[in-house]
Amino acid sequence: MIEKMSKITLLVDEGSAKSALRSLRKLGVLHVKPLQNPPSSDMSAIEARLEEIKRVLILLGEPDDPKQKASGKVEKFVDEVLEANRTRFALKRELESLKEADRWYADWTNISLDDMASLEKDGFYIKIYQLSPSAWASEKENENLFALSENKNSVKVALVSRDPEETLDHRPINIPEISAKKVKSRISEIEKELIKIEKTVEGHRCYIEMIKGYDENLKKDHQFSIIQNGLGFKENIAYLQGYVPCDEAATIDKAAEKHGWGFVEEEPEITDNPPTKLKNAKWIKIIEPVFDFLGTIPGYREKDISMYFLIFFAIFVAMIIGDAAYGMIFLLVSIFATFKMKKGGGKLPSVIVLMYVLSFTTIVWGTITGTWFGSAAIANIPFFKSMIIPDIASFPEIFPDLTVNPQANVQLICFILAILQLGLASIMNFIDNLPKLKAFEHLGWFALTVGAFTLVLNLVLGMTMPSFTVPLMAGGFGVIVIFGAQEKGKNFFKGVLAGLGGAFNTFLDAISSFSNIISYIRLFAVGMATVAIATAFNDMAAGMMEGPAIIGGVIVLLIGHSLNLVMGLLSVMVHGIRLNLLEFSGQLGLEWTGYKYVPFKDK
Repeated sequence: MIEKMSKITLLVDEGSAKSALRSLRKLGVLHVKPLQNPPSSDMSAIEARLEEIKRVLILLGEPDDPKQKASGKVEKFVDEVLEANRTRFALKRELESLKEADRWYADWTNISLDDMASLEKDGFYIKIYQLSPSAWASEKENENLFALSENKNSVKVALVSRDPEETLDHRPINIPEISAKKVKSRISEIEKELIKIEKTVEGHRCYIEMIKGYDENLKKDHQFSIIQNGLGFKENIAYLQGYVPCDEAATIDKAAEKHGWGFVEEEPEITDNPPTKLKNAKWIKIIEPVFDFLGTIPGYREKDISMYFLIFFAIFVAMIIGDAAYGMIFLLVSIFATFKMKKGGGKLPSVIVLMYVLSFTTIVWGTITGTWFGSAAIANIPFFKSMIIPDIASFPEIFPDLTVNPQANVQLICFILAILQLGLASIMNFIDNLPKLKAFEHLGWFALTVGAFTLVLNLVLGMTMPSFTVPLMAGGFGVIVIFGAQEKGKNFFKGVLAGLGGAFNTFLDAISSFSNIISYIRLFAVGMATVAIATAFNDMAAGMMEGPAIIGGVIVLLIGHSLNLVMGLLSVMVHGIRLNLLEFSGQLGLEWTGYKYVPFKDK
């Protein structure tokens, strides 16, 4: 559910604006909308410092003991880590260059910079080349050219001449500017310095919690500066605007009365764009980390589909990953994360709870399809076989008496999910638009979607198309044309004419409705690909499971299933989320145009 917002305007004496903002921050309920952009010069220094602190916290990682006490000047600690990192970066670049020079000297063992410098004093100038055997054959008559080493692919040569301008028609080899001895010595020095830097950084890990606190305080100062610089002014009055959930508006009203602020509460106008605050039951809130990760949130006047998103997402993940053993791995990771959180005294985050749900649905789907590491042998074990639903089995060969095609049945499930989700969207739109005439447009879309569903079953699965399919789709199209352009205050027949004018676009949308249902076949395709890849790696490893080669077989299995698991997770992002964000949301008319409610508060 999206909480209803009140639009708040506060007016204070210009001289007390800063103290009013501090009081407002303590209330922690108003999402402030700056009335003007703050000067970039005022913000740049704080933003740059926040970026530096972010880099420091990434370098230091998580503290070994979050409760460890430390004291000192936190700004100094941050600067020390930054300086150590800058020095480390510069030294690593130098080290890379020196190691390249060291490899050069290892390759050109007969070259000495001291000898070359001595010869140059005596009037002999040296250039070195690496020639192909054919180039050497054409150049070796040159009395100033000497072969240093030779193999079947190349010949290393030195051109020794009293003429500094003499060259060959080949590109000379660049010689390092420092000697081999100095290269090795400097490499040793840098490696020791890098060890010292690592110790310096490690020694600052005890200040992580202090630096986090510094980061939080700086973020508060940054937010305060943005809001303070975003105030509006008229004569001696400062004012600001923002939004607050309706049931918390009284908090600001009381504070305004206490501090003598001017206070106006009103309902947001249609041109306003309030923030979105989702208010759902605990079991539904576990899907919010997915929204946060994607950076999506419904607009204030859009629908909250969190519950439906969660239910269908859990099913989609199960079908895409498709393997009960992989689900068990997710479950073990969730249990490990839970113990770690509990040990550290932290609260179990919603994302871990979501992982439990997704693990469970994946295990259930993998169990009833008989998919355990993509192995038919495991599926054929009596215990696992007893839990398989043969009609949707991933390995139908273990059921010799089976007369149906399990793959076709899984495809049917995909299309049933399509009609459930897309049909639900049409019904939701119908209910939301009642009692307006336009609501009946969505019944037309529902009829069109049902007709497209039966058509897909006929074209893809070869099922008999019901006799009502064409009349249903035609009738749905007609209802859409008649009611799609109806608006309050518009003559009914003018609305019909407007609908007829947009009939061609409606026809194109009807085709999209058909393709939306077809799109759900991706659940079957990606799930089957997961099983096929797992089976392929199992077959590769099977021939190596004897003698010393067994180690290689185990490595193949570990790498193969790890890769398959990662690809499955990527598929969840591409396909599982897509069906919710595009097909389902598109049918609803949901554009995810919102931004998150972030109240102005201390923490």
